[in-house]
Amino acid sequence: MDTLFLAYRDPIFGIIIFFAIIFIIAFLNYWWGIFKGKEERYSIEQFIKRFEVMADASEYKKLLDEFSISSESLGLLAHSYSKSGEYEKSIGIYLIALKRVKNKEEKQYFLFELGKIYFKAGFLRRGADVFLELLRLYPRHKEALKILMVIHEQLKEYARALEVMDSLEELDVEVESEKSFVKALQILSDNSMTNQKKYETLFALTQQEPLVGRMLFEFARKEGFDFDLDLIKAENILDLLWESDVSVLENYSQPLAKAVLAAKIGGEIQQGAPFELEVLAALKKQNYTKATVGFEYTCTCCKGTFPVHFYRCPSCYTLKNPHISLLLIKKEHEEYYTF
Repeated sequence: MDTLFLAYRDPIFGIIIFFAIIFIIAFLNYWWGIFKGKEERYSIEQFIKRFEVMADASEYKKLLDEFSISSESLGLLAHSYSKSGEYEKSIGIYLIALKRVKNKEEKQYFLFELGKIYFKAGFLRRGADVFLELLRLYPRHKEALKILMVIHEQLKEYARALEVMDSLEELDVEVESEKSFVKALQILSDNSMTNQKKYETLFALTQQEPLVGRMLFEFARKEGFDFDLDLIKAENILDLLWESDVSVLENYSQPLAKAVLAAKIGGEIQQGAPFELEVLAALKKQNYTKATVGFEYTCTCCKGTFPVHFYRCPSCYTLKNPHISLLLIKKEHEEYYTF
């Protein structure tokens, strides 16, 4: 018995036990990795079956049969199709690539690109499903979370969008502006709230996020609430000021609002007003009524220019007030258009 206890105290016995434990852990980890790999491949295969397209099956079959085509080549081909707007072919090629790849980084890349194509093509629900699958496999993918947030926002699923923002915050991504914006959209779509309560809540949000100020101005104008123009930068609502009635503009003392009023009625315009408004005011004084102003909206991040206002850039999806540019144009009348 004493000999047995001595064996337990023998350093060599301890080393043997130590290496035995390491071997068992390594062995279990190896088989666990194989099991997870098979489970992941099965999950991807089942996932792909939900999205397989039937367009031009013969072309895709040729690609499947041609094993010499690398995944990098398939990625470039799919990217080329997406650039030319042929989203259906691009989606089919990405699905083929997903069947082939075994490398985790490549799988992550193709899933992300597939989700982006569905998003760009307007298949928002499918795009959301792809990104959820990607996040199930790779939970810390920030770019996938950002696009998923935009998808839920566009689908008017504001509660889910806020949940995605919570995940982004855990990954140290700044989303305070997005949170305020989505909360404002949630408030405006809530039929259980009174207009007075909506106005008060939006007013409180405007103190936190200036972007909401334009939404508050639009809501106040629509529902007949008084609005203090000092709450926001008048430059961010220049187009809305132009659309406002003269009686409304007369209540504002801000220089830009006065310049808009002068351009509409042909009054005296202050120095430093936008050139287009100065010209329009001078033309009005001469009783020339065939001119008016139009607007262009430029993203301050990607510099993309669009003919309609946006809160989130349609090109780069940045949430920020666009730069509003004035354009002198010829006034057109609705009766001149045919429908």
